[in-house]
Amino acid sequence: MKILRIPAVTVAAGLCIAADPTWNPAGAVKEAEQDIRAGHIKFYWAGSIESRPVGVPFEVAKKYPKANAGIGCVTNDIPLRERQEEYARRYNEKIYAYISAQRH
Repeated sequence: MKILRIPAVTVAAGLCIAADPTWNPAGAVKEAEQDIRAGHIKFYWAGSIESRPVGVPFEVAKKYPKANAGIGCVTNDIPLRERQEEYARRYNEKIYAYISAQRH
């Protein structure tokens, strides 16, 4: 059984950091615009113990697919967490503005 633990831990760690290795907030609005054009509306969620949509109302975000901006991953890399949350905030604000305009 110990032999299976090492690959499982390695895969879990890889999933936590493999989603987007850079998380450059400067690219968040560009990704949001691409997703809007493609019709792929989603919201980024973050948080290690209790995840939440970053920068938008929970009641709105829960109606759309959830994208991972550090959900459930435990890390001591505070700068990474800050980049993930800022990326998510910028992306989500752009998407939220778009869907809010569509309602009116």
